[in-house]
Amino acid sequence: MTDLTADTFDPLDGGIFTVMAVAPVQQLRLIEISRKGQGERAGGSFSLLWQSDTRLVLPQGSYVLNNDSLGDIELFIVPVGRAGDGVHYEAVFA
Repeated sequence: MTDLTADTFDPLDGGIFTVMAVAPVQQLRLIEISRKGQGERAGGSFSLLWQSDTRLVLPQGSYVLNNDSLGDIELFIVPVGRAGDGVHYEAVFA
């Protein structure tokens, strides 16, 4: 996971990530990639924001997200608010 940077996700903006091992299956659309500055990690700090396709809220925690381009990645995501018919989730890389 240390090799993931904001540049990794740029081509995936608007793409779908499937949350694995939850029922019902949830799909998250990547809606924002925010660069936060250099930070302490190689490639700089950044955050990702997704919107779910359901109002069912997943509790904050580590989840395996699958994307056709990246495959499976485990990320700690946090619900940060409701939006329309879904929920916004954020992951921060500092």
